[in-house]
Amino acid sequence: CERKKTWEQKKAWNTYLKINQAIWDDVKYFPVPESTTDEDATVVFENGWMKERNYGGIRGHEGCDLMAKKDVPGYYPVVSMTDGVVSQKGWLALGGYRLGIETENGAYFYYAHLDSYAEVEVGDYVHAGDLLGYMGDTGFRKKEGTTGNFPVHPHVGSYLALNGNENSVKPTP
Repeated sequence: CERKKTWEQKKAWNTYLKINQAIWDDVKYFPVPESTTDEDATVVFENGWMKERNYGGIRGHEGCDLMAKKDVPGYYPVVSMTDGVVSQKGWLALGGYRLGIETENGAYFYYAHLDSYAEVEVGDYVHAGDLLGYMGDTGFRKKEGTTGNFPVHPHVGSYLALNGNENSVKPTP
């Protein structure tokens, strides 16, 4: 029984490594480009992975927040980290204005709390580095357009489907 448990743990670990590698094979850009005109326009990486969130029910935080030094909606651009197809666009109570991009390797990248969108629509193919929109503070209410419930930042999430289930992959490495 102990030997079987060890074998199952090894298989689970190998699956976990494959999932992470598929995600990182797709990533080519950091989602917030460095400003060439404003040295104060920086972002701070917040490692809030799986920390408790409670709006809409208690859950783990499935992503990473990049906190803006300048708390100004629409100031910072957000670019695609990967090549892929826009599969989701629109309002979600938790994420506000958001975009989802699916890659050829089957990963899904989620960009939330946007202030506004670039000229991208569901079904469009985007390249890594293409402008998706601008950082905002939207979400945490059912009413579309709600802002101001937290500081300006994008929430970035990465997911892979495994055995029919969507699995969040820690985006911080």
